[in-house]
Amino acid sequence: MKFKYPLFALTLLISSSMLFVVQPMVAKMVQPVLGGTPAVWNTAMVFFQALLLGGYFYAHVTTKWLGTRRQAVMHLVILVIGLAFLPIAFDPPADPAQLANPALWLLVTLLIGVGWPFFVISTSAPLLQKWFSTIDHPAAPDPYHLYAASNIGSVFALIAYPFLIEPRIGLALQSTLWMVAYITLCVSVAVCAVILWKSPPRQEDESGSPPASAIPLTWRRRIRWILWAFIPSSMMLGVTTFITTDVAPMPMLWIPPLAIYIFSFIIVFARKTYVPLNVWLTLFPFFFLMLATIFLTDSGDTVLGFATLINFLGLFVFCMVFHGLLASDRPHTDHLTEFYLLMSVGGVLGGTFNALIAPVVFDRLLEYSAILIVAALVFPATAYAKRSIRLSFAISLGLSIAFMLWYFTFYLDMESSPLILLVFFSVFFVPVLLAVIRPGIGPGAVALFAFLLTANHARPQPDELHHERSFFATHQVMRNLEEGHHTIIHGRTMHGLQPLVDGQLVVEPGSYHSRQGPLGQLMEVFEARPERHPMATIGLGAGAVAAYVQPGQRMDFYEIDPVVKEIAQNPEWFTYLSECAGECPVILGDGRLQLQRADDHIYEVIIMDAYSSTAIPVHLLTVEAMEMYLEKLRPDGVLAFHISNRFMDLEPILTSLAAELDLAIIVQKGSLLERESDDYANLPSDWAMVARSPEAFGPLVDDPRWQTFEPRPDFQVWTDDYANVLQILYLFGDH
Repeated sequence: MKFKYPLFALTLLISSSMLFVVQPMVAKMVQPVLGGTPAVWNTAMVFFQALLLGGYFYAHVTTKWLGTRRQAVMHLVILVIGLAFLPIAFDPPADPAQLANPALWLLVTLLIGVGWPFFVISTSAPLLQKWFSTIDHPAAPDPYHLYAASNIGSVFALIAYPFLIEPRIGLALQSTLWMVAYITLCVSVAVCAVILWKSPPRQEDESGSPPASAIPLTWRRRIRWILWAFIPSSMMLGVTTFITTDVAPMPMLWIPPLAIYIFSFIIVFARKTYVPLNVWLTLFPFFFLMLATIFLTDSGDTVLGFATLINFLGLFVFCMVFHGLLASDRPHTDHLTEFYLLMSVGGVLGGTFNALIAPVVFDRLLEYSAILIVAALVFPATAYAKRSIRLSFAISLGLSIAFMLWYFTFYLDMESSPLILLVFFSVFFVPVLLAVIRPGIGPGAVALFAFLLTANHARPQPDELHHERSFFATHQVMRNLEEGHHTIIHGRTMHGLQPLVDGQLVVEPGSYHSRQGPLGQLMEVFEARPERHPMATIGLGAGAVAAYVQPGQRMDFYEIDPVVKEIAQNPEWFTYLSECAGECPVILGDGRLQLQRADDHIYEVIIMDAYSSTAIPVHLLTVEAMEMYLEKLRPDGVLAFHISNRFMDLEPILTSLAAELDLAIIVQKGSLLERESDDYANLPSDWAMVARSPEAFGPLVDDPRWQTFEPRPDFQVWTDDYANVLQILYLFGDH
């Protein structure tokens, strides 16, 4: 009898580890088609949550209709069928330009490629707990603690993938090892089924209080479960998008919010309660108002460490509050599978709202702030009557206003009077103050505050010309008359600039593409050549490099986001493409996949500008990618890589690739130079130039502004099968 509980716990740990290893693994596999956008992760999360819901529904219905012992036979058959879908692999679309609906393509691809195995494994948590609850074991009356064991495996897998698995094991081997783990799981589940068949049925303890199943489940209670699950799920994806878009755009930051989300389940469903739920309820007002403060002040970028910390801690507290409410209201084991089913419904609704509904309904990132409204309404109304909660709201309100005063008057050095700002912020926070004074209106008052916050966050900026959201990003076109330029911005990153002279747009490359910068220096070399040939650019932005196109010449732009194409081709915002001296067609689709369709040895220059200060598409920096670029490049051509990045050092990747393929490389790290005043027309930037021989660089070889670097001996060259992002991180932010 002693080994039964550990065996069930171990089986759940294996299954949950597999679930949360396959998610980042699969997201990495599909990245070559859809790039490194957070939307890929969010959409994949919706898919996995939906399959989880399907698995929980299957567990609920089949155990109810067949009973646990007969159901176990059917489940083993379904589990074995999953072997036919292994190992996991994906094929890119025949024509990347046909991805009119990237989210739909991704969902269908995941369903075909990994749907059945993931679905079967997703049933493990409710199913094995239900099996265990029917055997003769002292812990059987409350098997919910096994859910904590399951989530321990989930957190371990999420942490292990970026730090242990990805840096050491290629994708092909990862897929093979996952198949081996699946076979191991089949054996472990079969042993659990044998224990179920041989164990006598559990006898209800009639000496204690009446079973919870005697208390009817109302629809109100069921809806509460869904809402309590909805909020952390939506907030987890909201934090992911906010952090990777507005604060630090790094794919690795996709994983911590999910790990926090899962870790909260471990705590709330543990056998022993270490921190009472009331403590988390008391912490809720502080993090609620701190998150609101970040939104209201728009301080996520300038106070980077503070914003990241508050977002992660806030997510943890919100998860502990609402998952804690779920755990405290868990029903009798007769309703175990229904309980998990409704939890899964809430999780799927949260993911669907963030990944599929919000991008269509909102033209900017409002889902995170909008979920605060729901949280305020769902937060238990009885909690507002507690003195500790009201005191927490009062203290947090004072701290929020104090932070705003400091931020606007001292950090930003604004001329506004502190008294005026104090009055403005105090009026803005009046609903929260009313919730402290009148607890009876607490939920409505705090929800009103959250609504004002969302409305303020949705308000267009004074210099904003356009704001549009796509699957890949949220784009903003700004007009700055004082500094004289139009810019296209994604999150905190400027992806293109065009100067204004006397209020008119001029076709002169600015910012990272200026004639004085590294790219301009390279173009000067080519302009001195007697014969010119077509050029190509991966990453459109505002289309600034079109200014280098000579009459009769062609520049092919490869762009994955249709919205960027529409913005760059609108002459009211940017005129680089409309006034191009030659031909400047824009080819939609992933740059690498589309470039592969071009004629061989056609381009004199291929400019890689798809990863400036944002999530890098890893598949553009591999040996296989470089070999393909060389096939499309003329013998005396040059590959120009824009490698400016606040969080990653891309130079070692290119240096190792050049050494691996015996290529010449020179690097200019202009971002290390101090920029004079606010000259946005000539922003310092980092560029690396790669060619078959140094002669292709012309006089740049002897230019002191350009350097050569030796490959790092500890750096393993990146391939389509292997890439280690940890090796290139700036651990302390901007370099």
